[in-house]
Amino acid sequence: MNNSAFIKLTLVLFSVVIVSQSLSAKMYRYKNDKGETIVSSVLPPKYSQDGYEVLSDDGVHVIETVAPRKTKAQLLEDAKNKARLEEEARLRREQEQLDTILKNSYTDISDIERARDNELLGRDRSIMLLKQNIRRLTRLLEDTQRRAARDERLGREISKKLLGEIERFKMRIAEEGKEVLKVEIQKSNISERYASSIIRFSELKAAEQLRRYRPGDLASNDSNAVIYQCTSVGRCDRAWNASLMYASEHSTTELAWANEVTIMMRKPRQVDDISIMVTRINNQNGKDSSIVMEVRCNKSQEGEDFCNSETTRSIEKGFIAYLN
Repeated sequence: MNNSAFIKLTLVLFSVVIVSQSLSAKMYRYKNDKGETIVSSVLPPKYSQDGYEVLSDDGVHVIETVAPRKTKAQLLEDAKNKARLEEEARLRREQEQLDTILKNSYTDISDIERARDNELLGRDRSIMLLKQNIRRLTRLLEDTQRRAARDERLGREISKKLLGEIERFKMRIAEEGKEVLKVEIQKSNISERYASSIIRFSELKAAEQLRRYRPGDLASNDSNAVIYQCTSVGRCDRAWNASLMYASEHSTTELAWANEVTIMMRKPRQVDDISIMVTRINNQNGKDSSIVMEVRCNKSQEGEDFCNSETTRSIEKGFIAYLN
């Protein structure tokens, strides 16, 4: 055997020895059926499912930790959590799409109110026509009933035709009454749908105002918006209750609704009307909250001029002091 072949053979044998030592050097730490910690170079298959640690050859350093195999209940819980997270992500994407549509469809809350009023007006017209028809049918029914009563007084048998007409009129009146109820339900659904849109739009607008807000400089912010930054949740709750009182005292319109995130007075109809809207939103850091108050005026040149008057400015300037 020449020197070259001898060297190659030596290297191969050396590699085999190294690999063999490496494999034999792997140590495992696991617990047996009695709960005892075992360190061994052999890992019984029945314990591999319960989790174990791979140690260095001296048994001191942990090279790898293998978690226990999950139970069926744990796998089921993981699947539920995954489905929940996917559903939450889907709802967030859906809400983002709806927010985009909302912001692209309307420039102001008054636009949403106008669209709502137009839909409600259409339903009101339908109800008016239905009620007119009910009154007409009622008159026909009463006339037919009088004819039947007259025949009865004269001792004549009431004809089947006349009785049939009475029943048909009653049925048609009942059907028209059901239609009125259906349209009333439609009106309620329309109002609820637009109320949700108004609340969400006010939240988006308030969040945008908060992003542009520069503390201590009212003139730098939206012309009719004032922002109160809460220092604690309890303080914000008290300020929110005070906001409702402030809006009621300084608005010339009635309260439209109030919940935990939005206080809204009815829209201004006269040129000198003042309508206050207040929105409570979380800060970007997720802590505490901010309260955004906005004064709304009539959508006309006179209304806009009134919104820039000292009367309106004094309401804006007094908001923070009132909450404090």
